[in-house]
Amino acid sequence: MTNVFVPYRNPVTGLAHHAQPGITKIPSPESLLFVGNSLFFFNNGVHRFVRKLLAGSDPRVSCRMNLIAIGGASLYWHDLETYFRPNAIASYAIKNDGTNRLVWRAPQKKLWDAVILCDSTQGPIHPDLRDRFIETAARDAAIARSHGAEPVFMITWAYADRPEMTEELADAVIAVANANHALAIPAGLAFAEAEKFAPDIALTISDKRHPTPEGSYLLAAVILESVFGINARRVSEDCGLTPETAMILREIAHKTAVRFFDRPLQSPSQNRVSARKA
Repeated sequence: MTNVFVPYRNPVTGLAHHAQPGITKIPSPESLLFVGNSLFFFNNGVHRFVRKLLAGSDPRVSCRMNLIAIGGASLYWHDLETYFRPNAIASYAIKNDGTNRLVWRAPQKKLWDAVILCDSTQGPIHPDLRDRFIETAARDAAIARSHGAEPVFMITWAYADRPEMTEELADAVIAVANANHALAIPAGLAFAEAEKFAPDIALTISDKRHPTPEGSYLLAAVILESVFGINARRVSEDCGLTPETAMILREIAHKTAVRFFDRPLQSPSQNRVSARKA
């Protein structure tokens, strides 16, 4: 007889996690660094999705973003301290207005208000890697704070054929985030909710790990909710997806975030139709 996996449901949130988040909000950042791996850089980078969603919010929100990602990387592959060195990363930008003008960042200006830290999918839970994840998370949280940036940890999603990883990853990352007094982003929990309520929307490619454009869109929508506190249901940007698919994913992102962070459920704007119930 084949055993059927039955996911755990938290009695408070209804999501697949035991540990409860200790931090439920941070100040909305005006500058943001993503540090991670291919889960971030697929589909031309999740930061580009986030930027478009922010531009499609009402009122429109602006945030300067940078992405540093290494394929297959665990967090310990990254030397976070070097990313904060002066006159290097984010020291200038080139205007995309036809002038090709170089704009230098004022050297006294803080580099980033927050840093989103994403380990490999196996990093937080593999018996040979999880201790290193815990150590690196503490190190990176301290480094980020020493530069005035808020550390944020990403709960990644399960392999498509390993749904039990959802709970394992959520509990491992929430525990580390709580230990470092940091926010955890429930992206993996949103992926599990999408699998339950919108199974026809493929969130990973054929390798069952890396995100499709739909997966990157959902990831960005959860970041929008978690880090910026913006109701994704009120965003008017579909990032090239069909309007129906984008609306469903924003709905899932919103309902996951409000349950995870124990926030009030907000209504969508009046001029947009609510997606299917999640």
